[in-house]
Amino acid sequence: MTGYRRTLIVATLLLLGGCASTPDGTGAAPAGPAPAPTGSAAPAPADATGAFNETDVMFLQMMVTHHGQGLELVRLVESRARRTEVKTLAAAIDVTQDAERETMRNWLTGWGRTTSADPDAHAHADHGGLPATGPKEIAALARTTGTEFETAFLNLLIAHQHNAVEMARVETRSGAYPGALDLARRIDLSRTAQINQMLALLPPATP
Repeated sequence: MTGYRRTLIVATLLLLGGCASTPDGTGAAPAGPAPAPTGSAAPAPADATGAFNETDVMFLQMMVTHHGQGLELVRLVESRARRTEVKTLAAAIDVTQDAERETMRNWLTGWGRTTSADPDAHAHADHGGLPATGPKEIAALARTTGTEFETAFLNLLIAHQHNAVEMARVETRSGAYPGALDLARRIDLSRTAQINQMLALLPPATP
């Protein structure tokens, strides 16, 4: 995505929404410097202040894994896709999700928690489940090119981002940490917009 990063920061903010939040409140995490402005792609500080609960921890751990898989997907696009619109969307997602992942890792590290989720799927039944995009799906996608790649990529990423929306909505219902709640709301809105954009990019179904 190197060729796109320099020109797509603004596109990222407009299309996908920013990732940084403005956590506040008092509680379990130590105080830190003021976070980046809302809408910025810069990571929030690792030691932002605010009370958190186990829903916040689970959400962030699952989303760190989910974002890593999403980044693997979008980083296949530049050398395999044909259409500029697909490449532009993928590059913008790359910028946003890379920054979001760093923010989430910082929060978890600041709380003394691991930055990955329990691999046992049963442990996540109440939190939207584990991300479904695994190494096999990514490897199969990497073997395709051109129109075949674009169709497979869009379908896979639509399902992947739908999973992100589900996890974000669990967080907004039950989370406590202001930063994570704000991030979850942003993920819900931005990924829903991405899904609609990708549906429009899919080729029409044949009768």
